[in-house]
Amino acid sequence: MNTSPDPISQLSRYSTSIVSDALDELAILGVLPGLFAQRLGQGRVVGRALPARLEPKSHDPAAYRFGGGVGKPLEQVLQTMRDGDVVIMDLGGSIRAAAWGSLASRIAQRRGVRGTVMWGACRDVDEIRAIGYPVWAVAVCPRRSRNEFTFGSINESITIAGVTIAPRDYVVADESGVVCIPHARVNEALQLCARIAEQEAALEAQVLNDSLASWDSV
Repeated sequence: MNTSPDPISQLSRYSTSIVSDALDELAILGVLPGLFAQRLGQGRVVGRALPARLEPKSHDPAAYRFGGGVGKPLEQVLQTMRDGDVVIMDLGGSIRAAAWGSLASRIAQRRGVRGTVMWGACRDVDEIRAIGYPVWAVAVCPRRSRNEFTFGSINESITIAGVTIAPRDYVVADESGVVCIPHARVNEALQLCARIAEQEAALEAQVLNDSLASWDSV
């Protein structure tokens, strides 16, 4: 019987900086740049990627819905997401309109979704902060997205800033940013994370007791 911790439990021990260093050692591009946590003290989120993409399309009748609420292009994401997921939505980095807000966050929270990463804008930040749901986004914009985007894909690989995210890849996110780890490489990454974390701890101890003689000594 395998009693070793699962990858999510193991990844939860490490910051995005350590995970990024491990991926660099493996020559894997995994950091999604320019994403910001929308709440201070948001903490660390680890889960499995649920990739989705919305396509630019102005005034698509299939995307229209009156007033506020949840836009139709988002519905398939909300219907598919499940406990343990991290929703990663590709809007091409657009900041013209937001496809994720407070209602989507409440639904996700109730279903056990770990967090949402928007390669684009979010809105309703006050409400998102009030309920404590973790969101990372490029920007904040109050404008709804249904007149700017239509549904593209879900549970298919997406590529953001040169980083390909496949369904069920691992995601680690904290206030420093977001890192994606290919599921086939997670054990290699975890081995390096452990080595790097041990090295960092040894170096920090030497700095604190003024005994650091060389950065290469550990």
